[in-house]
Amino acid sequence: MPHAESPPSEFNPSQHPPFPSGLPTVPLETISLSKLLARDPEEQTRVFEICKGRGFFYLDLAGSPAGDTLFQGADAIARAGERTFALPVEEKMRYLMGAAGPAGQPRQLFGYKQVGATLADKATGVRDTAEFFNVAKDDMTAPCADPVDMPRRGASWPSTILEQRDLFAGYMRAAHGVGMLILGLLVDKLGVDPQEIWNRHRLGELAGDHVRITRGPPREKEEMPEIQTPSHTDFGTITILMNWLGGLQVWSESSRSALLTDGQPDVPGEWLWVVPKPGCAIINLGDAAVKFTNGVFCSGRHRVIPSPGAQGKFPRYSVVYFVRPEDDVVMETLEGEGIPKPPQAEKDKEERLTASEWIYRQAMGLGTQFPGSK
Repeated sequence: MPHAESPPSEFNPSQHPPFPSGLPTVPLETISLSKLLARDPEEQTRVFEICKGRGFFYLDLAGSPAGDTLFQGADAIARAGERTFALPVEEKMRYLMGAAGPAGQPRQLFGYKQVGATLADKATGVRDTAEFFNVAKDDMTAPCADPVDMPRRGASWPSTILEQRDLFAGYMRAAHGVGMLILGLLVDKLGVDPQEIWNRHRLGELAGDHVRITRGPPREKEEMPEIQTPSHTDFGTITILMNWLGGLQVWSESSRSALLTDGQPDVPGEWLWVVPKPGCAIINLGDAAVKFTNGVFCSGRHRVIPSPGAQGKFPRYSVVYFVRPEDDVVMETLEGEGIPKPPQAEKDKEERLTASEWIYRQAMGLGTQFPGSK
């Protein structure tokens, strides 16, 4: 009896057409991961200056085991995501993000986000067009036989994720290590012992770190009115993105606001395309890096729209790892000779928030709706 053929994969980068020419693009610099690992002083200075400016750059993954893990693992995770998104809607809704957290903690930001759960434009009420799945670092790397037996986040996961737990765990460890390498050398340049930033982001402690697998639908109209992910700055400390198609855009001017306002850029400029670069991750800093350094570094504003030109005929997948401070870390500025001290009056009136509280507020400010929220 012949076997039933598997349906063709919609995630097939080898079939993607090239990024079209003639569009306004951003000239991001490329940093070598292998040179950073070798503590190359010139490369360290380059990434430091980049992070004081736009806060976005390409990271060439060639020449290191961690880079190989990210390069090869991203494809496999995207395929696991494809199988997850192909589940029936009622099955995906079983894993909806926004479940109640542990006692005294905000809602969880892990699990499934359905299309339209985020407000893309507050003026018009238009909602986003992408779906994603946030896979918690704490569950995938937990020292137990199966996160179903001992989920640290109290969440359940679909079989399409659980059967790839080792893949996720290895990817998360590599991505977390790369993020902490970069953060350590950045704060060292500011006269801060790298251990200070590492102690706020320990791999084995509960934190908001996760892999996000996103599927943006093919473009519906030539003029590309859809917003897959609205204008925002990332909530965490550093972000490692792997993608294969265009769609990511950054605001042309540097933004140093560590708090979301109305979701729109806070300085004049224009949206510029980020062209995916083979063999490279895209790195950007988040709001926590701005907070920890009192504005020395930049959390670049960005958004995602459908891929341009012929690329828009394909669904857009991306795999992101977010490095976030540990849940119980108080969001306070680090002390170092290169970090300006906030005025005492400002410190006195500042609300002392833990990272879990602070990030939850950021998510709500973006217009994300959770079950039962208004």
